[in-house]
Amino acid sequence: MKHLVLSGLSILITVTGLSQGVFIADFEQQPTYANLYHDLDDPNQPHPLLNNNQEPILNVVAVNNNLGYSAYYLPYDDPGTGLSDGDEVGVTNDITTVGAFYEGNQGYVLSDIDGNYILTFSEVSLNPSGQNMVSCSLFIKESTYEGDGTQNVANSDRIAIYVINPTDGSKIDLIDTTGSDIDDLNIEGQWLTFSAEIPEFEQAQLVVEARNNASNEAFYIDDIRFDSTMSIFDHQASISAVVPNPINQSFGLTKRPSDLKDIYIQNIFGRIIWRGDANQNEWTIPELNSGLYFLNLTNKNKIYTQKIIKQ
Repeated sequence: MKHLVLSGLSILITVTGLSQGVFIADFEQQPTYANLYHDLDDPNQPHPLLNNNQEPILNVVAVNNNLGYSAYYLPYDDPGTGLSDGDEVGVTNDITTVGAFYEGNQGYVLSDIDGNYILTFSEVSLNPSGQNMVSCSLFIKESTYEGDGTQNVANSDRIAIYVINPTDGSKIDLIDTTGSDIDDLNIEGQWLTFSAEIPEFEQAQLVVEARNNASNEAFYIDDIRFDSTMSIFDHQASISAVVPNPINQSFGLTKRPSDLKDIYIQNIFGRIIWRGDANQNEWTIPELNSGLYFLNLTNKNKIYTQKIIKQ
């Protein structure tokens, strides 16, 4: 499996806001509709997905620092109904599955696609000499996903989120479940933030590729951010340094980030192998083997990633 998160070895802080060099898609500005979306084009052929009257919004034009996005449908190798039968996709405020969106009151859902859904965000210009980062929050509905996503057929579910450099075609994954059964990855039923450093990217574009084939299978995305004003802080100067580090059994933080929403640990391959209660002040991880890991903390305004050593 590919790395779920690409991050540096220092603590990384992403400062939000609509300053120059920060671009977001939080899906808050669009109206929402309770109706299902019906694709009026031929589900046997690849084609752009259009916005329909009184149906969920799929495409939005970029305005200032707010990212635009456009949807595209690609059928299975053996095409089926696609989105022609009415499905839950596009901008939504329905919190039945997620409980609450990661940021604000709306997000973007991809459910029962019966094919491939490709959501492409507008290109952004970044400072190539800065510390550039991209992040996206993802919620995968708890369900029974099929296959390992390697074939373009029904019962081969997958989700991939990646950033490309349009100038040279280079690509960095935030998450790609291709090659694994989603059910085996311990990433369902919770908001997770995936991020990647994109050094030397002068232009960048985020892409989401989804494939699922049942109404009880759904991917939600929210709070997409490009930040070219990020700072990298020294371990000793960080406001959220882990103590002790190396860790024997338990650890705490020298100072909690405000409004801590999520705390989790990934192994060196990017797989989430531990998740803690954000309401606690101390956490115990005796079940982890000795080695190098990455501790991730998220709140409304920042993402922190720190290298930790388990003794």
